[in-house]
Amino acid sequence: MDVEDYVLLFLTLWIIGSALAVKALDVFLTLTLIGLLIAVEVGSLFMSKRQKEGLRPLIEILITIFVIIVLKKVYEVLSG
Repeated sequence: MDVEDYVLLFLTLWIIGSALAVKALDVFLTLTLIGLLIAVEVGSLFMSKRQKEGLRPLIEILITIFVIIVLKKVYEVLSG
């Protein structure tokens, strides 16, 4: 197996484990973002530029969702 296969296997197991472990969608999306960032950072030396560019839009979408989740939680705390 190539390192790219290990990265894909890690992401698959991480997402399935996250889906089974949590009930809230916002926690699942946050854990998915964390797993994706870990996989890209650890496997970046072994991944081609094309693969990294393919994951980039997904990372950007998840970061945007994460910012919305954080802003929502901050608003809930500040509003009482």
